[in-house]
Amino acid sequence: MQNSLGYGAGWIVMRMQKEEKIVVVLLLMALGSLAVAFWAFGPEDDALAGVKNGDSGTKEEASLSVEGLVLEKKPTKSGGNLIIRLDSTPLPVFISSKAGAHEIQDKVNIGDRVRIKGTVSSFQGIDEITVDRATDVVSIGRK
Repeated sequence: MQNSLGYGAGWIVMRMQKEEKIVVVLLLMALGSLAVAFWAFGPEDDALAGVKNGDSGTKEEASLSVEGLVLEKKPTKSGGNLIIRLDSTPLPVFISSKAGAHEIQDKVNIGDRVRIKGTVSSFQGIDEITVDRATDVVSIGRK
């Protein structure tokens, strides 16, 4: 393709001095390095970290399944809910009374290996795994 002077795009490159060509190559290399760094170290879609939602900054619920050893099992002070801590995740597991906390309290013990399906949600600014029903907590053996 020719410009208004009748010369092709190759004319511009041919008219550049050696130093100018080196600067262009270095700029392209820097741009490529930035693109690779952003791809390698940029934001990740992590289920445990949640996903930012548009302008509101709230977290969307993300489904996940975790398996681990029950380290702690304690009822909440009110409401008949249950909180379980596993060795495989830093997030507490919250089971509401509506989701069957009493049933899970009876069938899961400290030291049991369990598989839990739930959603990552936030309560008072702290992320937790929320279980929807008692069948989402399965004991798969002892330590």
